Amino acid sequence: MADETALSRLKVRLTDLSEVPGDPELSEIVRGLSDRVCMRLRVRTLPDLAESVVVDAAVKVVRRRLYEGISSESEGQSGSVTTSFFEKVLAEYDEDLAGIADMLAAEGADASVPTVRFL
Repeated sequence: MADETALSRLKVRLTDLSEVPGDPELSEIVRGLSDRVCMRLRVRTLPDLAESVVVDAAVKVVRRRLYEGISSESEGQSGSVTTSFFEKVLAEYDEDLAGIADMLAAEGADASVPTVRFL
């Protein structure tokens, strides 16, 4: 499963921290970011190339929550992270995600999420 691989990679990247959140919290961060990236790319499953973006973004989420300060308590040490916080972090990867989306479109990715139109 891609989330487990991303979680393993995240743990390796966080070995320099003296205080690391537990697996359930790290798993939720990875899953939340993976879901948001899939929605941005309009795919059902996380492409291999996008896993690195998820891991990089997860490192930023953890570091910002532990060390850099958060503007809202719901995004702080309380154990929850809001979707808007994920979106702020992922905004830093817009160019990378656009490149991945272009590559997927060029390859004719079949796993796209259906589009719903409201009339």
